[in-house]
Amino acid sequence: MHDPLNILSRLKSGGIVRAFRHRDFAIYSIASWFSDNGMWMMRIGMGWLTWDLTHSGAWLGIIVLSQALPSVFLVPFAGAMADRIDRVLIMRVTITISIVIASTLSALTWAGYVNIWTLLGFAVVHGIAGTMAVPARVTIGPNLVPRADISAAIGVSSTLFGSATFLGPAIAGILITQVGIGFTFAGNAIANTLLVLALGVIKVARSERNASHGSILSDVVEGIRYAGGHPGILPTLMLATFSALLVRPLGDLMPGIADTVFGRGADGLATLMACMGVGGMFGSFWLANRNRITGMSSIFLYGTVIYALSTTAFAASSNFTLGMLCMVIVGCSQSISNNASQILIQNAVAGSMRARIMSLYSYNYRTMPALGALAMGAAANSIGFQIPVGVGAILLLGTLIWAFRRRDAMRNSLETIVEDNPAGHDTRGPKSPDSKAAG
Repeated sequence: MHDPLNILSRLKSGGIVRAFRHRDFAIYSIASWFSDNGMWMMRIGMGWLTWDLTHSGAWLGIIVLSQALPSVFLVPFAGAMADRIDRVLIMRVTITISIVIASTLSALTWAGYVNIWTLLGFAVVHGIAGTMAVPARVTIGPNLVPRADISAAIGVSSTLFGSATFLGPAIAGILITQVGIGFTFAGNAIANTLLVLALGVIKVARSERNASHGSILSDVVEGIRYAGGHPGILPTLMLATFSALLVRPLGDLMPGIADTVFGRGADGLATLMACMGVGGMFGSFWLANRNRITGMSSIFLYGTVIYALSTTAFAASSNFTLGMLCMVIVGCSQSISNNASQILIQNAVAGSMRARIMSLYSYNYRTMPALGALAMGAAANSIGFQIPVGVGAILLLGTLIWAFRRRDAMRNSLETIVEDNPAGHDTRGPKSPDSKAAG
């Protein structure tokens, strides 16, 4: 039997407790958690409204792509700006714009003035605001803790986001069925207001601004060259991109899957997304509290394997109970795969390059899943949802053969502590890869 005092001591020294010891990180994380719940409420609301208006898998893909398309052109420049400008200020401006968008869409929905083309316009504007926020948003957390606690901060943020993927869709399902879709958009506006207020009282622990006096375009090119020449960051980015393109569209297609495959409607959608969120929360919690960087490359690779296999199993099932179980495993493995790749990259990258590299990574949040959702949604109009989702998962398994051949290079270049120098390039510190300070 384990000693309860020993277990308690291990929890106190774990990454989650360490990260929350920092006041500003705790304030930001809690407010961001409310915002994440609001984001999922709005995302599910827009998806179900699209399906309600059109009953078209293609339109589901179009609405998702319309939010992601601006990032194709804007996200590299957003990353360069976030390396130059106060990241907190960028967040305050872009989140305020999102509040206005959500509030207006909520009012128009209640008034009955929304059609699919109106919704498409709001999706595009919302996508632009979100694109400009992403590089700052994914790098503020590491700026609020000492560098030794970066991976713990990322893990905590991912754990909270995982819980939001459970609560947000569940709340959205209740609002849609009980009071109306418009309340999902209003909830997003309220949650984002809390985040704007929190951003007004926090201060960053470390400044990571790029000292370059060149053009924004030259900064973008520098970031791309940095990622392309790094033996660990490049394959990690590429595998994460394949995963986002081939498997992550599952969540965006879920309104159609819940209705046509399982015949469960909005309640089934909320249940499946909640199962995914429960799994994601457990995966994120385990990774956040793991408290070391050693072995993270293997965790990333094997987590992606399980992600692909569980998605294949979900696509092959028409039984709702089995589908729920598969979604728990999908959520857990997706969380482990996604979070491990972020931890590896943010651990290895120089601080002055952080936002630019993470802007490239942020293509995996919306752009790649949207492209996959558009293709799979269009195919679903002819052959149903299950075959496109299953084919995507099988293709991801094929890309993993390529990734495993680069496992040693990834481990050697990513599982070490990196110190920043004024020029913004990597400098390997004296610490061992086994150092628990790496989180």
